[in-house]
Amino acid sequence: MLKGVINVLISIALLVYPVLVYMGLSHGYGQQVAYLLGALLLGRLLLACKHRGLGNWLVPMSTCGLLVVVGALVQDEPQWLQLYPVVANLVMALTFFISLYQQQSMIERFARLQEPNLSAQGVRYTRKVTQIWVLFFVLNTAVSGYTVYLADMKIWTLYNGLIAYILMGTLGACEYGYRYWLKRQGRLV
Repeated sequence: MLKGVINVLISIALLVYPVLVYMGLSHGYGQQVAYLLGALLLGRLLLACKHRGLGNWLVPMSTCGLLVVVGALVQDEPQWLQLYPVVANLVMALTFFISLYQQQSMIERFARLQEPNLSAQGVRYTRKVTQIWVLFFVLNTAVSGYTVYLADMKIWTLYNGLIAYILMGTLGACEYGYRYWLKRQGRLV
């Protein structure tokens, strides 16, 4: 129970990662923010290593995030902290892409949590949805990288701390609505 609570708290803190970076860099606390984020990422990595599931994309994402934080500290370049959303999206794109060449695609794994006996039609559908998420994460990687390149912290924070989450939620909600409609039409059993 305590591990679950800690994991939720770490996840929430990492969701506001862009805001933490913005506040830290804007007020001259880049190094302190780097240590805080490093501790959060290390905590998530340790928890993810103990509880592997669904292909465990948290291990590579947390590891890459730690490398970004260490790079920021070693190079004394707090702006490196802005690379984490780029790396996180890239890891997600690769994880979802690689799953397309495995027995179950990433979305199929998620779907089987609710429907263990997924039909062949459902498997094909989840494979297509996984492809859409790969495209989303690739595009999000590019836009997130562009916001780093712009060197405008406000734009970087707005996109990576709000817009990207809205886009992700919108894609998820649209897919859910479409899947519900397909089921009602009897086109997805």
